[in-house]
Amino acid sequence: MLKPFTSERLAIRQLRIENASELARISDTPAVSQWMAFMEGGFPLEKAEALIASQNDTKEYFFAVRLPAGTLIGTMGMIDHPDGSIEVGYWFGVDYQGKGYASEALWGTLDQIAADPALARRPIFAECRPDNAASIRLLTKTGFYATGRPGPRPNRIEFRIR
Repeated sequence: MLKPFTSERLAIRQLRIENASELARISDTPAVSQWMAFMEGGFPLEKAEALIASQNDTKEYFFAVRLPAGTLIGTMGMIDHPDGSIEVGYWFGVDYQGKGYASEALWGTLDQIAADPALARRPIFAECRPDNAASIRLLTKTGFYATGRPGPRPNRIEFRIR
C-alpha cells in the first residue's frame, strides 16, 4: 500500500471512515458516478462507508486527494490483484475536473509505486469506459496505452503503462 505523499498542489492520504461524508458529497452525482462501475445507482454515504471499511479485506485501497486547505477534491485508487498486477483508478468531484488535479495525482501515484521496491516491478493497468474521453486523454497523457482488451469490469477497456 502507498504511504501518504504530497505533490505540488495536493496532499494524498489513505481514506479513513471519517472521510465518508466528504467522499459521498463529491461522488454521489451522476456526472461522477456514471463512470464508476461500483457507483451504479449513485454513491450515498452508506456506499462510501462500505468502500472505506472494506479496504484491507479487498486489497482495494483508496486515497483522499486534498487541496492544501484540506478540501477533498477526488480519490485515487490502487487495487492489489491476486495475479500480482496493480490497478490504478481515480475520480474527482465535478468542480475539480479539467484543472490538472487528476493528472498530478496520477503521476504522483505512479511515482510512489515506482519508488516502492515491493511494487516497482509489478505490471500496472487501468480501465475506463470507451466513451469516457476525458479519462482516455488522462491515461494516454500519463503514459498508458489501450491494449485492445476489455477491462475486468463490464463495458471497460484496458490500459497498460508503457
